[in-house]
Amino acid sequence: MTLRRYILIGIPVACMLAIIISLVISKPKGETKSKKENTAPVQPLQHVPGSGTDTVTQTVQGLTMPSYDKQGQEVVIMRGQNTFLLNDNLYKIVTPEIEVMDYTHSEQGTQSVFITAKEGEMNSTSDEGFLSDNVVVQFDPDTRLHTDHLRYLPEKKLVCTDEPVTIHGKGIKIVGQGCEIDLTNKKMWIKKDVEMEMDGIQNDLFFLSQDSALQTPQVQENNTLSPSKTGTQEVAREKTFIRSGGQLTFDRQPEANIMTFNDNVEARKGSSTVFSDKLVIFLDPQTKQTKQAIASGNVLASQGTKIAKGSFLTWDVNTQSAILEDNQKAEFVKDDLNIDAQKIIFYKDTGKIDIPSPGSLKAKLREKAGKKNAAAVAGKADNNVTVTWEGKMNFLDNTREASFEKNIEVQRENSTLLCDNLNVTFNDRDYNIQSLKATDKIHIIDKRDNLFSEAVGDRATWDAKNKVTILRGQPFALLREGNRRQILVPRVFFYEDGKTVLCEGKGSLYDRGEGKFPNQSTEETDLKVNWTKKMLYYDTLRKVSFYEEAEATRGGQKLQGDQIDAYLGNDKNIHKIIATGNVHFSSKRLENSEGFGSLFTWDLVQDSALLTGNPKAELRKEGSRTFSEKVYFNMAENQVTWEGRPHWQIMSSGTTRTDK
Repeated sequence: MTLRRYILIGIPVACMLAIIISLVISKPKGETKSKKENTAPVQPLQHVPGSGTDTVTQTVQGLTMPSYDKQGQEVVIMRGQNTFLLNDNLYKIVTPEIEVMDYTHSEQGTQSVFITAKEGEMNSTSDEGFLSDNVVVQFDPDTRLHTDHLRYLPEKKLVCTDEPVTIHGKGIKIVGQGCEIDLTNKKMWIKKDVEMEMDGIQNDLFFLSQDSALQTPQVQENNTLSPSKTGTQEVAREKTFIRSGGQLTFDRQPEANIMTFNDNVEARKGSSTVFSDKLVIFLDPQTKQTKQAIASGNVLASQGTKIAKGSFLTWDVNTQSAILEDNQKAEFVKDDLNIDAQKIIFYKDTGKIDIPSPGSLKAKLREKAGKKNAAAVAGKADNNVTVTWEGKMNFLDNTREASFEKNIEVQRENSTLLCDNLNVTFNDRDYNIQSLKATDKIHIIDKRDNLFSEAVGDRATWDAKNKVTILRGQPFALLREGNRRQILVPRVFFYEDGKTVLCEGKGSLYDRGEGKFPNQSTEETDLKVNWTKKMLYYDTLRKVSFYEEAEATRGGQKLQGDQIDAYLGNDKNIHKIIATGNVHFSSKRLENSEGFGSLFTWDLVQDSALLTGNPKAELRKEGSRTFSEKVYFNMAENQVTWEGRPHWQIMSSGTTRTDK
């Protein structure tokens, strides 16, 4: 009788031990059960309900069977209300309870996992075991797995089920279809159709900062607000939902519990959603809170008007940051702001964006109210600005400023700004640009049919509100049109309407001539204009005005006046000059003739001029002077003529310009 009893007990115990050990994937703390073997007395044969035609050959009540490892430590305890042997090959246990212990972390005490079910059985022929009817795997006091059927495959060291499974944990619920547990590697898979619900936690899974307009307070189950550490009331956080079409893998490591979602993954929290091919979440083994999460493969994240695209999106809870990466181009979009780069780092708490690699940014210039629709009706080009860089880019939300470094290019409509350092300020309410400030190696390229095509300086400011760009140089900024025209001036204002350019301060303009006339070299037709106050260019009129002590020289001619206006033709060459106020003209080619008056019109194409005065103009020539209503200077034919009766007066050596 004793030998038969040990055979009866030993076979199911050995089988169930294999099932229990294979279920270990977590190590919660638990108290060590008694190591004393306590086997209930053998009862008479009886019929087991639901056993069909199987014959019960033996039964044991109140079974408690411990098992020990080589060091003599208790590793498995099996308990059961009743154990039955059917036809010597099938063993059934009513209301089994299995406890599995692990001493890997001995300083933390014994780790236990409890498996319970209404029924359990073991087939000695097929060497397969089964737990059925309300199977529960208790990993720790807060974590349980529920299913209706669990199968054990000892050769593969695997337990599995094709039935639906549900996992309840601290602030977490997971449901899916089918489950496998790898006994060797201590991994678990939910096979497909996974859905996970996670309570709101301080370590936010999402990198996108919450939009205040989208936040909706949620009340906890007891309809109260949870107190924060400071004693103030804190609104319950929104839940996180994750679903995937493929496997969910659990991998327990000493540093973290790892969950991997596969195939058509969708993670959602409030207004935030992330789609990807794969999502890996690292949980703290103690707090069960998210430490890090990595979405990979066709990543698309959105929250309100914010959209992020890339190959990888990594959240780091400790730094409250996220890294968006793509070997080609990761993209971030917010309203009218678009950022492209291989790597973009977002810091949620500080509202900072770092881009340590080359990239591009697209935004809009701020427009005044009422002008946006008018521009659209007029069919004008949009107000987009594109910034590209080869160094790095940083953005601070609290100051609404972005900085760029190295080989920067700013494009807007027909203008391009090149520099090595750039600061951009955005609107307080959106990402429309208010201003740009550029320094180091500034080069502006203007593709419009304008007075100039390039500008070079030391500092440039783009004021979107006032629609003007200011270029400064030390000592001068330079404007040029190829190799035929250049302007030197300390400060230049480029107005955004594209119709006005203002040069402030003392400056000069040099315009290369074409040497069209016989016996004239290019140098003889070159034009140079100096001024002391300002120069103003009107694109609509193709007019350039020079103010205060203006002086124009061409070949052997010199023209001075309070103001000089130059007019450009369709070929953008200066064809005509008009001087007003205290006009003085002198020509070496015309025998050093001089003219004084109030208005001087010079046709540079014909190389002739007309001088008038108020009331009369004065002509001085060969030590004599005369007064006339009109004086004509024909430099092309070396002639001076006048209208009206001249009255020649021989000038003494003391005669000056004020003697008119």
